Amino acid sequence: MPWWVWLIVAVVIGIIEVSTFTFVLLWIAVAAFITTLLTGVITNIWGQLLLFAIFSVVLYVVTRPIARRMKSQKLYKNPVEEMANQTGVVVTGAKVGDLATVKVNGEVWSAHCDTDLETGQRIQVVRATSTVLQVRVMERKMN
Repeated sequence: MPWWVWLIVAVVIGIIEVSTFTFVLLWIAVAAFITTLLTGVITNIWGQLLLFAIFSVVLYVVTRPIARRMKSQKLYKNPVEEMANQTGVVVTGAKVGDLATVKVNGEVWSAHCDTDLETGQRIQVVRATSTVLQVRVMERKMN
């Protein structure tokens, strides 16, 4: 098979990998690229296919544990998870069961509390979901 066919295969599989981030197709694309480089040495199509298959399997088996470890690591901090124990102030008070508005780290959030919240009170975040904070009162209303 001509070298350019292997190059097209490598590019197409590489584009698919970039759009899916599976870390599986990456090794197949790399194997196709290596086969592209070796088509001048191995001109037999069956030899090229065998070379491609061997490189695909070896790259996958050798690098899969590394890719799995990298994928399981948190490479970024989730701002919602980082909200616990942060402090803020009540912007709009609310009775128990209603949503108050609080300001934490310069951002305005909706919040629940087990007690009534009054404007100006200092609060601490107990836990956070993607849209609502569970807070507790730190001190009485500031004047």
